[in-house]
Amino acid sequence: MINTTLQENNSVVIDILYKNSGDNKYRLLSDETLKDIALSEVIDYMTSDEEERGILRDIMAKIPLDPDDMIYRQDIIKDLLANDNLFDTLRKELSDIKILKYYGNGAKSIHDRDNSLASLLETLRELKVYVKVIESIYKALSDSDIKSEGFLNLRSSLRAIVEDEEFKSVKPDIEKIHNDLSMAKGAVIGVTLTSDMEIENVSAIEFVDYKPISGYTIMDMAVGSKIKNPFNNYKYQDPLLVAMTPHMKKHLGRHFGEIKQLIRKHSKYDSRILTNLYNGLVFYLNVVSLGKKLEARNCNTVFPEIKGAKGLDIKGLYNIRLVINKQEEIVKNDFVFNDKEKIYILTGPNRGGKTILEQGLGLLSVMTSLGMFITADSCSGLPFANILTHFPIDENMTINYGRLGEEAVRIREIVKEADDKTLILFNETFSTTSAADALFLAKDLLRILKEKGSYVVFNTHIHELAAAIPEMNTWDGSSDIISIVMEMRDDKNTFKVKRSIPDTGSYARNIAEKYGITYEQMKDI
Repeated sequence: MINTTLQENNSVVIDILYKNSGDNKYRLLSDETLKDIALSEVIDYMTSDEEERGILRDIMAKIPLDPDDMIYRQDIIKDLLANDNLFDTLRKELSDIKILKYYGNGAKSIHDRDNSLASLLETLRELKVYVKVIESIYKALSDSDIKSEGFLNLRSSLRAIVEDEEFKSVKPDIEKIHNDLSMAKGAVIGVTLTSDMEIENVSAIEFVDYKPISGYTIMDMAVGSKIKNPFNNYKYQDPLLVAMTPHMKKHLGRHFGEIKQLIRKHSKYDSRILTNLYNGLVFYLNVVSLGKKLEARNCNTVFPEIKGAKGLDIKGLYNIRLVINKQEEIVKNDFVFNDKEKIYILTGPNRGGKTILEQGLGLLSVMTSLGMFITADSCSGLPFANILTHFPIDENMTINYGRLGEEAVRIREIVKEADDKTLILFNETFSTTSAADALFLAKDLLRILKEKGSYVVFNTHIHELAAAIPEMNTWDGSSDIISIVMEMRDDKNTFKVKRSIPDTGSYARNIAEKYGITYEQMKDI
């Protein structure tokens, strides 16, 4: 149990994203990988709020390395999925936590140096928001059937706060000052006018406990009384409100000492126990919202079972992008990575689903590491500690090296970073060089990755590479290289992956028909 106090210099900070602390608790995925697996497309589907999208990009680019952190997050998400009231409360209170975060990011320190009444009123507002959020979240956690370690620790910490005698006195103290400030509902004013009906001064002012009818708002008075002239576009100082300003300050000033005393009395409170939750709550609430969207589309999701050795055993995988793009028929595939089956050479027709399969595997591994549910029927094992990708890039980015030179530079960096905990997704690598050169380069690349023990999907049109698998399986390295293809039946794509050698003639026929260049099609041109 975490012991939480209100001491300013001994504040408990709960990390709801990581169970265990440490310097190396996550790996930051490269921008290239995030782009290639289309993670931004998933994030954009999760929320339309730009600030929340930025927070999600930051969190989801950092994949935890400790399986305990993955399970820790899973349990929190499961609690939110099972307790609608808790989800609704946290979503509602998120905006007020953001207000507290604003104060903590500099506004509060500025006000602390500013000893004016306005500054004290701002601090009073912060304190009021803090009390409300603490009580609201604690009640929601107490009323919910929570099981996650993260939320149980948070509930214990909040309980220590709400049961503290000092905290119990905060609310009535705030209410007393608020009631005192609210006693004045309006003001009766004596105004001296010149012969030209100009306001000369305010000779008398009396605050009353009823609301006279007025064309002015309290905001007009508080901001120095700048009103827009209806006959032009500039603002001018309204003489009545200018004259009233000293009287307003004098009235409020009567409460200056009282407010300052209250702030000093409760200066030990620390809103960081709430503001530290903000980014994590943005992540969890949007993940749960994503789950609700997928459920509404009758799309199956499951929490992966994180256990055992490196690798993943996946059943019924589908790429979430198909749902985002409102694909009518979604085909599921099985896939396995283990110590004996690490490298796959993937071939198949254009638009047969090869890239979608690769991206789906990358997204599944990332979502598993993040503690999220995944778009599959089942999955067990340990996700990869790193994901590297080599997809085609914009031709404008190859100006310095040329396409093949650019590929060589990127591949060298991939090989340098690769190890036996890395998944590498290649998409049409070496496709711009000759078939003979591509075969030579691909074999050398796969040979070094086989020795390193990396997990690889090599999506290619180099069918001769698959034919060389018997030779490649004699190389050093414990795992086998396997040929898989995107299946075709009756010259039509099924989008199912199967273990087989490439059917070159079938692919060529499919492409020719797609672009209208079979003999029969060209004869009618």
